[in-house]
Amino acid sequence: MSDPVPTVPELAASLGVEAKAMRAWMRRQGWRHPVEKGSPWVLTPEQVELLTARFDQAQSAPASSPPLDTDDRPLAGRTAGELLALYGGVLRELRHRGLVRTNNAPIGDLAEYCAAVVYDGLLAPNSEKSYDLTSADSLRVQVKVRVLRAGTNAAAVFSPFRSFDFDLCAFLIVDDLENRVVVAREWTVEQVQALSRHRTHTNGSVVRMSQIRRHDTIGRDRQEDFDRTWQEIMTQQSA
Repeated sequence: MSDPVPTVPELAASLGVEAKAMRAWMRRQGWRHPVEKGSPWVLTPEQVELLTARFDQAQSAPASSPPLDTDDRPLAGRTAGELLALYGGVLRELRHRGLVRTNNAPIGDLAEYCAAVVYDGLLAPNSEKSYDLTSADSLRVQVKVRVLRAGTNAAAVFSPFRSFDFDLCAFLIVDDLENRVVVAREWTVEQVQALSRHRTHTNGSVVRMSQIRRHDTIGRDRQEDFDRTWQEIMTQQSA
């Protein structure tokens, strides 16, 4: 008689990890559909094996991982080809860790990953253009992110909205020097519609960074949640 298949909390406890982190990883693998929300996870023996391998490795990972590139020359001393090769290696490693999903500049994918953890949600397929993830309580969440650099214009805008087929939008501002989420506000779709401005040349509605920083009485402040999760992601090492 085969051993009973453990539940997610039982398996997480045996591996010394949080059940929430394990469920978040399973959602990112697409192991269940959002309509199954509310029902307990029923694992197969194959899934238990994959989870054990994934989280055992995470727990036994060395304190420091070897760098992707052992050449200690500063970036300024690299050729354009070397820089592109290094950048490609960074993207491949981020994809391997499951932190990004495309070969685009990684800030957008990292922001979506961060939001998926904050909302304990399931990332939408890349083909979905109206929202980026479905939260644990079945809300469709759009994610917008801008990097704050020295000299960033206050009138700088987030990427345009071309659809309002979502429930919430999480606006994130990441400080380039500190690598921290310094602003994170959650607006409803009604607030986005009321406060965004349509631009003909982009065929979409935009929200300025200054609006998110100035309207601190609009929406919900999620800076602490997003920054804490962002810092956890930034310190992750390869499993």
